[in-house]
Amino acid sequence: MSQAQLDALLALFRKYPFDPAVGEGPRRRLMDRMGEVFAPPPQVAVEPVALGGVPAERLTASADGPALLYLHGGGYVTGSVASHRHLGGLLAAEMQGTVHVLDYRLAPEAPFPAPLDDAVAAWRALAAERGGRPAGIAGDSAGGGLAFATALRCRAAGLPMPNCIVGLSPWVNLGTESESYDKLGPLDPTLSREAAAWYADRYLAGADPRDPMASPLFADLAGLPPVLIQVGDREVFFGDAASMHQSLLAAGVEARLSVWQRMFHAWHLSWPQLDEGRAALAEAAAFIRESLSA
Repeated sequence: MSQAQLDALLALFRKYPFDPAVGEGPRRRLMDRMGEVFAPPPQVAVEPVALGGVPAERLTASADGPALLYLHGGGYVTGSVASHRHLGGLLAAEMQGTVHVLDYRLAPEAPFPAPLDDAVAAWRALAAERGGRPAGIAGDSAGGGLAFATALRCRAAGLPMPNCIVGLSPWVNLGTESESYDKLGPLDPTLSREAAAWYADRYLAGADPRDPMASPLFADLAGLPPVLIQVGDREVFFGDAASMHQSLLAAGVEARLSVWQRMFHAWHLSWPQLDEGRAALAEAAAFIRESLSA
């Protein structure tokens, strides 16, 4: 690890503490600026597509390699293909395959379960396009929780299941009761109990935060495919991510929990500036390749 890299990022994040008075529009514009600052690797082709009627971008390093549906983070309120193009592009390069970054609808204009409906429609279309060849689902933060919920909805509907699930700092419990919010909040420069509640309120729009389609931590997880969860040891989602891993194991699911020391929430997005971001995505890509070739 480069301590200078980490210190510079932490200083930058702490210059912009969470302000509940800032609305959805400015937050979206700020997050989408990542698409202006960071680019996918040059060998990755970028193509706008639609999956099940939902806009997306196909990021291709090798059309013959593994395929992935990627669900971006942003608390179900922010995030887009622009904010996550560089992340999906590096995953595609590391996988030597294709990543489809989905531009699902956002809350509060389209609250729960609209993003889940979009993700299921996109997965159904990708599975049909693959014609039985294996494919996986991944996502960071809210997109990580959405990846689990998508697989659970597919299981319930008898749809084709993904061959693996990857959750990067996944948001699997929209409640904020975990003690990690208290113990790790001061160490996580990007997320807090107040921020998580702000995003959850807009997504749920009065729905029960313990609904397993919103908070898959409370779901029956039996029958899910192999899972990789990556979480930083200094992020407020640590406790819920660890509990999700335990619940997956208890349900008989093959699951790995990869804990990254000194990492904050969704450090993967900072891969152009942080060696650990690139290394974590390389680990995720290796898991995906392994799972899809099994």
